[in-house]
Amino acid sequence: MSPVRGIPLLLSLLLTAPAVFAQAREEGPVTPEPPPLGRPNPNPEVTPPPANQPPPKEAPKPPPDDLLFDAPGEWGLARDLLERLGQRAETYRTYGNRVTCDETARIASYDQGEASKESVKRYAYFLERDREGINLRESRQRLTAEGKPKGDEVEDEGKFPPAYAWVFLFSTFNQPYFAYRDLGDRFEGFQWVRVLQFKGALPFTDGKDVREWEGLALFDAVSLTPVQIQARPSAQRERIQAEFDRWAQSFNLVGFHLAPRPFGYYGRVEFRLVREGLTFPTELRYDTFRAVGRRETIPISAAVRTYDDCKIFQVTPKEQIEAPPSK
Repeated sequence: MSPVRGIPLLLSLLLTAPAVFAQAREEGPVTPEPPPLGRPNPNPEVTPPPANQPPPKEAPKPPPDDLLFDAPGEWGLARDLLERLGQRAETYRTYGNRVTCDETARIASYDQGEASKESVKRYAYFLERDREGINLRESRQRLTAEGKPKGDEVEDEGKFPPAYAWVFLFSTFNQPYFAYRDLGDRFEGFQWVRVLQFKGALPFTDGKDVREWEGLALFDAVSLTPVQIQARPSAQRERIQAEFDRWAQSFNLVGFHLAPRPFGYYGRVEFRLVREGLTFPTELRYDTFRAVGRRETIPISAAVRTYDDCKIFQVTPKEQIEAPPSK
């Protein structure tokens, strides 16, 4: 290279050097990177990661219980709100024997967290009053391929409260057995809802009574008709943690604990049918899971009942839809 051609290059280096040094001062010293696994370490000051380091564990999936939150705040509802909810529950009682639907009952079993088998049954479904005319009971008949009721009454009662039982969550009869509190309102999709938390006072035994459950009830903020209910047995989280600790401390025989691992349950009811200013149940789901850790669970089974082609009949106080004859 001739001296004349090298002069411009030298001048450009001298002009850009201050800017480069200034940027280096602002960014600070560069931290050397650790060497790749299995290669010599060219930077003795940096400790390389161990070659047999296991991959980081994934965080355990939260159990369904975590959907039921315990927000801070005082328990109790305003008297006028309790009265409105109680009156709404009595309105549902008058509709109890006026609604008929086609019910689809599905039960799915899980193996290692994957659905393994499923059974499906369809019924003609309605409610009838007892002899005192107060309580309601479910009645079912099988459906033909054409969707017509056939035969005698079928016994296929669910393990936990039926869908319609949840509309009486705030009835005047149930109110003394519950603690309630208002968690405010929010938009659920395009619907403005009011969220109320409830805790039943009865201990969990067989789970057939709604007073043995706790959870969240979403109501339409204007009409106070139910939109969705999420529930779990009362004090379930504490029970599962205590039972799992008891299982972990139980006698271990050749790698097997003799005490059983605890089961848990989670329920959800959807009210998507709107008729005559009221909402009616369209889906009822109960999930059963087993605790494999104090905060880890695996699904065992799911029981889902859906209601479609529902009709509402005009019934006078003296009339009642007769149940099919029992065998």
